[in-house]
Amino acid sequence: MHILQVTPYFYPHFGGVESHVLGLSENLIKLGHEVEVLTSRYSRMPEIERLNGIKITRLPQLINIYNTPVVTSIQSFVRRSHADVVHVHSPPPFTERFAAKGAKESNKPLVVTHHCDLELKGMFGNITVNLYQSMLGKYPLETADKVISTTKSYAITSRSLWDIDVDVVPNAVDIDRFNPKNKGEFIREKYAKDGEPLALFVGRLVPHKGIGILIRAINYTENGKLLIVGDGPYLSWLKRLTKKKNLEERVVFVGPISDYWLPAYYAATDVVILPSTSRLEAFGIVGLEGMASGKPLILSDIPGVRDVISSDEGFIVEPLDPEAIKEALEKIWNSPEMAKKMGKRGRKRVEDLFSWQKVSKDIENIFQEVISK
Repeated sequence: MHILQVTPYFYPHFGGVESHVLGLSENLIKLGHEVEVLTSRYSRMPEIERLNGIKITRLPQLINIYNTPVVTSIQSFVRRSHADVVHVHSPPPFTERFAAKGAKESNKPLVVTHHCDLELKGMFGNITVNLYQSMLGKYPLETADKVISTTKSYAITSRSLWDIDVDVVPNAVDIDRFNPKNKGEFIREKYAKDGEPLALFVGRLVPHKGIGILIRAINYTENGKLLIVGDGPYLSWLKRLTKKKNLEERVVFVGPISDYWLPAYYAATDVVILPSTSRLEAFGIVGLEGMASGKPLILSDIPGVRDVISSDEGFIVEPLDPEAIKEALEKIWNSPEMAKKMGKRGRKRVEDLFSWQKVSKDIENIFQEVISK
């Protein structure tokens, strides 16, 4: 079948949704399908190109609001497309509505994956989100032949999905690329020369990731180091906090790294931490990468994220609580055999539930169902 994936941003733009669409597209191609990605164009990117067998079409943005591309031409492109099924990924908003309109006008089957709810800070932000949801945001979900959520707990607590019939299909990870056999000794030698335990955070440095809480948790521990991989607008504030807490020797800002080296950082660490505090974090692919690498996890107890593991694979802690993170960290650092068992169980859980082979097949089945109707 010819599958049209519609997403506000796409590779090389970095983010969980972009990573998901790339992995899904690659694996749908392996299943024998033709996949095209329709997305926004920014900077001097080519309008049309191919990546790993995926045809990518980038349309110009009319305007960009709150880092949200508004691309009205998506509607006419979807309407003219020869796709057998249109698969829209949301948020950011607007893209979903234009794609849904185009699919409706041309009678194409429509599947929407709702990756997370919209959230903007402050009273004006809340008003903006509520206006969009009430006036524009409902249409794609009500029009879709199928709506996908990545976890059950997120779906049942989402204001957007309360009255929508949802299929649950999780995010996925490349279990061959991230695996316990990867080598990370050279990273340990660089950052933990005295055999210190290592914790790892990977992600964009933005407030809702809870990195400030994590740094405070490190301050409560007696030893060990934290590696922070990523970049973002919060970097300067986090560095000031680290200096204020006299943690310059124990908190290392690695910066952004290439995808090539990422598996080695997971291999080098003793525990992977995702201390997110907001519904903008609806799953946490970083957790899957850590589990696939055979590492125990410390995750925040928030909808979506809490579904990634059970207590057999790590610790689920209260968000915004550095003491809870500290206690979980010390249990893992002080009990290497327990941590090793958690890592092995996590690897098995990923193989059973979160491999691309399984997830892409589940989504393929949904596509076939909506097409047959």
